[in-house]
Amino acid sequence: MPGNPFGEDYPTSKSPFDANHEYSGSDMAFATPQNRTLASQQRALASIGHSEQVGASTLEELAEQREKLDRVEQRLYEIGELQKDGQKQIGALQSWWKSWFTKKPATAVEPANKVLPVQAKNQENHASSFLSQNINPVSPSMQQQSFQLPSQNQPKSQFDANMDMMSSGMARLKSMATVMNAELKAQNKQLDRMDPQLARVSDTMTTQNRQMNKLLGVKNPP
Repeated sequence: MPGNPFGEDYPTSKSPFDANHEYSGSDMAFATPQNRTLASQQRALASIGHSEQVGASTLEELAEQREKLDRVEQRLYEIGELQKDGQKQIGALQSWWKSWFTKKPATAVEPANKVLPVQAKNQENHASSFLSQNINPVSPSMQQQSFQLPSQNQPKSQFDANMDMMSSGMARLKSMATVMNAELKAQNKQLDRMDPQLARVSDTMTTQNRQMNKLLGVKNPP
């Protein structure tokens, strides 16, 4: 006996695209293309967030490294100035010894009253100023940014919001990469600038030690 009181039963279909499809609870759980897209966006946002955290940590390490290089370069400059003053004193001693052994009246050597200022040369592109001017687009607040699961009520608006966050995140990553590249180049130039300074300090120290040994009658090592 037909279920339809008018004597006709319409056939049901299992295809979701059929007009006579009979819906069930399991069909509602079927993942729609929108849901799959939102889930993919969620994974991309999480990956971008992780990359930003790694980039921020790297920038902090580069800033600390630059500060150390600045201190070393400052110290090399100060040592070089002290060696210049020391060379003047050695020259005065040599002149005094020469006058004493030749039994000539010792000439008073006026000490150098004018002491060269012990200060570092003007540095260009300090890490602190460099990063402070370029770190703003990638401020640490981004590390605390959390990406919420997509809302099922308004998938289209959530899709647009995710796209905006992905675009902003990629822009920040690009800015971070630019800052890192510039900072690495600046530090490499600084290391190249420090190499001859270090060599001069070492050579001057060796020369002055030999001069002092000669004045004191100590045989210099070969």
